[in-house]
Amino acid sequence: MASATALHLAGAPRTTELRLAAEPEDFEALGLANEIWVREDGRRTPRSSEHFEWWYFDGLLEDGTVLVVWFGDNWPYGTRRRAVNIELTEPGQPTRRIMRSFDDPGVFSAQQADVRIGPHHFEGDLRTYSIRVDADETGSVGCNLLLRRRVASYRPATGHLISRDRFFAWLVAVPEGAVAGTVSVDGMTREVTGSGYHDHNWGNVSPADLFDNWWWGRGRCGPYTVIAAEIHGKAAVGGSSIPLFFVGDAQRMVVGAHGFDLSVSEGPPVPHPDPKHERPIGSRVSFAAIDGTRAEFRISDRLLTSIDLLSIRSPAIKMAAAIMSKKPWYSRFASPMKLRISGQPTREGEGTLEYFELK
Repeated sequence: MASATALHLAGAPRTTELRLAAEPEDFEALGLANEIWVREDGRRTPRSSEHFEWWYFDGLLEDGTVLVVWFGDNWPYGTRRRAVNIELTEPGQPTRRIMRSFDDPGVFSAQQADVRIGPHHFEGDLRTYSIRVDADETGSVGCNLLLRRRVASYRPATGHLISRDRFFAWLVAVPEGAVAGTVSVDGMTREVTGSGYHDHNWGNVSPADLFDNWWWGRGRCGPYTVIAAEIHGKAAVGGSSIPLFFVGDAQRMVVGAHGFDLSVSEGPPVPHPDPKHERPIGSRVSFAAIDGTRAEFRISDRLLTSIDLLSIRSPAIKMAAAIMSKKPWYSRFASPMKLRISGQPTREGEGTLEYFELK
């Protein structure tokens, strides 16, 4: 792929302020078009300690289970290791979370999503994906799933958030799709069906160097798929907020908005459900487009993941973070949702909502 540096060669302003690359010259510099190509979900970065990349899936299964699978390279950032993560939250049960880390280089295709790390694989062509996590290798939890896209792939403009030569990119390969296959837990395998989502991120800088925090949510309200995010840049890159909002169904995209075409609001702060998390958290986050379309995600008592991000880092990094009063945290909730499209009744649904704190 073209690097973010090429954007400056195309005449983009040399500014440190974080922005979404959305101008015609940005598309040209990155070799992209409005159409999304299969290769965009293949490997987009060189293998190095300066670049990271991950492929993410989550499924809301019909029995109420929430499943998350994540394949990453050079993550945590700077470790030069490959990782496979699986999280399973069954109704009424705590989340089972397993992260496996690998020194072997793995196999990554640049032509399409085809990622093989140890015995695990994540493979697809925008339309259909096979996702397999080997329960024997993880020791307890695995899956063998087929994800079939029902809503067309999406990215906001080029999908690249840039600050000079640094960038963070996002492609939503499957905004919503049908999930079928098996989940294995402690030697027992069961068939599952449900709704799934897959996106792909990559970049050449630690997200902690660009962002203070972000909200991200996705889910379904009736026939509509909703994806929304608000990404807040650090003061060093302008301190600006970049909102992103997608609503679509099997036939068309209803809303694909970003930047000044959107307003975002948080609900009043409430105590975090995890008592180890010391800061309050917004009770909800709402996205409103200029055409009147509005979506609301709410946190809930069904806390899927709550991770002190320093817990997986070295003692030296923990000490440095303490000196700088940094407490990075990742939270994911099962989220009740509401969607209002102009001229239509309000619809309710469910999804997942994450809050990524990097300061």
